[in-house]
Amino acid sequence: MQTQDLKIYCHLYDLRSINQTARQLRYSQSNITARLKVLENELQVKLFIRSNRGLTPTDAGKRTYAYAQQVLAATTQLQQDLAQQVPHPTVFISELLFNYLVIYKQAYSLTKYTFKTKRSTEFATAQDFPAQMVITYAPFTANHYQLIEHGWLTASLFGVAHQPILINRDTNCPFRQKTLTMVKKSAPIIEVDSWNDIITLVQQGRGIALLPNYLGSIKQLIPLVATAAIKIPYKIFSRQESAAS
Repeated sequence: MQTQDLKIYCHLYDLRSINQTARQLRYSQSNITARLKVLENELQVKLFIRSNRGLTPTDAGKRTYAYAQQVLAATTQLQQDLAQQVPHPTVFISELLFNYLVIYKQAYSLTKYTFKTKRSTEFATAQDFPAQMVITYAPFTANHYQLIEHGWLTASLFGVAHQPILINRDTNCPFRQKTLTMVKKSAPIIEVDSWNDIITLVQQGRGIALLPNYLGSIKQLIPLVATAAIKIPYKIFSRQESAAS
């Protein structure tokens, strides 16, 4: 007994019409009639009495309807339970790329992946990662991964002139490295651990930082006058199937 036949049967029972059931399920009437016949032959009972007014369920038909509902409900519950047990692919991702690709662009679903943000040094020094995907702007040469896509973050200096330069404390961060090549050596430099802290300080007018332009837009940051936008490249890697197994 197939669950699809039980679904068709429940529609027949509810609608009391082969024609309406066929239209609703987008089957031919002959197909609906044939599936009903298969079910009746399997149960060796008559499930409906046909008349000009449509279908009238027999006592066996009423019992079969109750049974079909129980089976379909149990099947749906089982599918949901099994789906919850299937682990989501793990994605290791740089924090600013998580904000950009997952939150801002919604390119990756929060319900389909398990995201873990990592610092640039963790990517740069990794020999292997227990993740199905890696998305980072840091150098990444770990074993068993292949490049599948690349892009870039357009970034600019934001903040109020004559304030100190804010850089990420992570020495492998490309935003830090690029900032140090852009500013004068005499400029005051402050190292900060957290991107959130850097953004907050820029919002408060207490520092200047190289940040993605999308953040400047949504955080209403003030761009530093007379500074050109630059591109910070990022790459997306996928763990090779043979290595993951």
